[in-house]
Amino acid sequence: MKKNEKIFVGAIALIAIIIVAGLLIARNSRRQQTANNDGGEDENYVEEEFVQRLEDGTRLNTSEQLHNTKRVEGVEVTNIQVTEKDNLSDVLATATNVTDQVQQGISVDIKIVDKEGKELTTIPALIKRLEPGESTELHANATFDFANAYDFTVTKTGDYVY
Repeated sequence: MKKNEKIFVGAIALIAIIIVAGLLIARNSRRQQTANNDGGEDENYVEEEFVQRLEDGTRLNTSEQLHNTKRVEGVEVTNIQVTEKDNLSDVLATATNVTDQVQQGISVDIKIVDKEGKELTTIPALIKRLEPGESTELHANATFDFANAYDFTVTKTGDYVY
C-alpha cells in the first residue's frame, strides 16, 4: 500500500470512529432526557401539583376542583378531563340539559385558573342545541399548556345555531 493510501484509509477509519462515538453519545443523551421527562433526577424538573404523567407522555390533570359540576344556561358540565400532549391541551366534558325545555346552542368561554385563582387562559367552545335531558360532548383545546390548572369556569358568550 502506498503512503497516500494508508493515510486515506486511516482518515476513513478515524471518521468512522468519530461517527460511531457521536451516535453513542447522542443515544445516551436521549436515554437521559427520556428518564428526566419521566420524572427522573433533572435539576430543571418541576413537580406539578395537579398532573399525573401517563405512559404515552400525556399529562392528565388530577385537580379535585375539576370534578365539581359547572352550570351555564340550564346546562350542567360534568365528567371534566384536562390533558396535555405534544403541546396541545384539551378539555373534554359532558354537557347535559337539566331543564324541561330545549336549550338552544350557545357559545361559551372556558376560563382556566391556577390555585390562586389567577387566569391562565380562556378558550372558546360551543354547546349544541340540547333537548331536555340530552347530553353532548363539550370539547375545547389550545396550544397553551394548562395541564396543571386548578379549576375553571364556564360563561355564556352568545347564542349559536346548530
